[in-house]
Amino acid sequence: MDWNKIRKLSSRQWLLLGKAMVVLLVIKASLRFLSFNQFKKAYAYTLRVRQAGVYPKQYIADAAWAVQTAAFRLPFALTCLPQALALKYILRCDPDMPLHIGVQTAAPQGFEAHAWVEKDGHIVIGAWPEETNYRPIWVWQ
Repeated sequence: MDWNKIRKLSSRQWLLLGKAMVVLLVIKASLRFLSFNQFKKAYAYTLRVRQAGVYPKQYIADAAWAVQTAAFRLPFALTCLPQALALKYILRCDPDMPLHIGVQTAAPQGFEAHAWVEKDGHIVIGAWPEETNYRPIWVWQ
């Protein structure tokens, strides 16, 4: 994204971009310094909400854009898992946005894993090329 487009962002998009950067930084640090069980408990605790809700499609699209943009602007690698975890956190009030982790056993390297978030059966973040197919092995509601 070029700077001319960034200057034209709405205040909501700026807020989402800032939130995405902070959430990605916290998730990256947590995945690095906590055991998986510790991370899973802490993350599940942060996903708790008092009242469920549904986000407008444009807000979901803007949140996915913000996470992807922040992930590529930060100075370290943020693969599909931190991105999917960040989006799930940002949109945590919507109970119908499962995070999937899947595998591709026919990958050129022999094994490949991938994470993505869906809404109503459509991938919101973590889409892959059409010729690739991942089989879900774990779903985090």
